[in-house]
Amino acid sequence: MATALVTGSAGLIGSETVRFLHDKGLDVIGIDNNLREYFFGTDGTTRRMA
Repeated sequence: MATALVTGSAGLIGSETVRFLHDKGLDVIGIDNNLREYFFGTDGTTRRMA
């Protein structure tokens, strides 16, 4: 099975890319350093809000 590596996987485009590739049957490895939080503070974080 094919594997895809997606950087920035928690952001808008990255998360949609992960979903798209997963729906196509690929194994997906996502990496994100949440640098948005550094620039925009806690309001800009890509961490999951539960």
